[in-house]
Parts: sequence; C-alpha cells; structure tokens
Amino acid sequence: MNNHNRPLQSLEELLIESLNPRGLRERFGLPHPLSKFAVNGTVKEGPYADAILQFIQDWKLSGPRNERDIAARWFLFESELAFFRACGEAGIDAEKLRSHLLRCRPA
Repeated sequence: MNNHNRPLQSLEELLIESLNPRGLRERFGLPHPLSKFAVNGTVKEGPYADAILQFIQDWKLSGPRNERDIAARWFLFESELAFFRACGEAGIDAEKLRSHLLRCRPA
C-alpha cells in the first residue's frame, strides 16, 4: 500500500500526534533543532536533549524576570556542571551551543 492509498488518521490521532514534536520530526524526516551542534552529527533524543530545548524555549519565549526565564538563563549561561553534563549526554557540543546562545543574547 503506497502513501496515496493509506487510510486517513482521525482528527483525534492527528491532534495527539501534533503534541509530540519528536514524533512529528520522525514522521516528516526533519532534523533535531539542535542537530547543527551535534558532536557526531546526531543528537541523542531523550530527556537531556528535551530539557535543553525546553530551557532555550523558556529563555526566548517567557517574559523577562519570569521564573522560567530566570531558571533558563542560569542553566544556559551560568551553570557549569548541569549544562555541560546535559549537552554531553545529548551528544551536543556544549561550547559551540553556549557560544551561539551568547551571540543571541540581547546586549
């Protein structure tokens, strides 16, 4: 059965699937958002990569001085062990990612 003849998913299934970014990336063959910082070309999907992405989103999308923004800025820019450990576990070059994020910070 080719893609043109497969049964359509229900709206409920599509909505549930849309809440899972990893599932959407896999379904459409999209690279991980942090793949350009991957040590060996591939980010290791899992809780560490998910946490790093969540902190970046909290930093960029939360209001300034919001609890999430404060926690994200600490993790991304001030922590030593936590950031580098999470990046290492996710297969991400921590120095390269932090350098990029520092360039994205407002002056």
